[in-house]
Amino acid sequence: MTDQSFPSPVHSVFGGPTSAWPLHPPGKNECSFYALAHALNLQKGASAYHPDTFRHNVGVLFQRGMGGTLPPLKAWQLRNLGYGSHYGNLSQTDSESVLKSLIDIRIPVIVDIYSAAQWHTTRIYGRHAVVLVGYSDAYIDASGATRQEFYLIDSEWPTFGRCTATDNNRDRDGDGIVEDYPGNRTLSRAEFLTLHTTRTYTPIFPDALSHARWYNDLFGWHNPSIYECWVSGTVDRVKSPEKRYRRVDSSYSTMWSKR
Repeated sequence: MTDQSFPSPVHSVFGGPTSAWPLHPPGKNECSFYALAHALNLQKGASAYHPDTFRHNVGVLFQRGMGGTLPPLKAWQLRNLGYGSHYGNLSQTDSESVLKSLIDIRIPVIVDIYSAAQWHTTRIYGRHAVVLVGYSDAYIDASGATRQEFYLIDSEWPTFGRCTATDNNRDRDGDGIVEDYPGNRTLSRAEFLTLHTTRTYTPIFPDALSHARWYNDLFGWHNPSIYECWVSGTVDRVKSPEKRYRRVDSSYSTMWSKR
């Protein structure tokens, strides 16, 4: 199902217009905290969370001069607030299909882009946390080019110190009117899959029960190791092809209204 707030091929977690989205640029190496605040504030439709709260919560585990904080702490902070989440890794399954299915049930996802380190064949952590808020079906723009896109909230895009939700709005169909697109940064499908090399992700469900239902339905029961929880991310594998491509479940679509 596409989102009628945006051009017809676009699927989005949040509705438009994006000019009303409360986005703010971060301090140095604070992208994790701003990703959390942006996702939760958009879900609530109000500035209920301040990034400084998340920064204070991790204490000495935030080191500005050493790159910020540990990516798995995002899921820990979300669970402490009563949300359902985990720090996962989709490198052993169809990551694109899983992420799109989350968008279709209106679940925002924090992903870490730009690989920061690698241990043997495992890419460890990403250097920059962004919120994945949408994607498009394949469409043809005014120039005749075929496009497939992902839409992000990137607190440091297009430059450090600026974060405005209208920065990725474009006239794609050539009618002379600029169209509204989700987030503030647009990546082609190829660009996104290249930048998201870690395949780590942190979905944000309204509560632990809805997250557990979704996880068990898609992946089945899994007891992650300490290494998975704090380094690589929980290795998530879709348990059957039928589950992988099931995009819309109405029971998830209305769950945010209950929070």
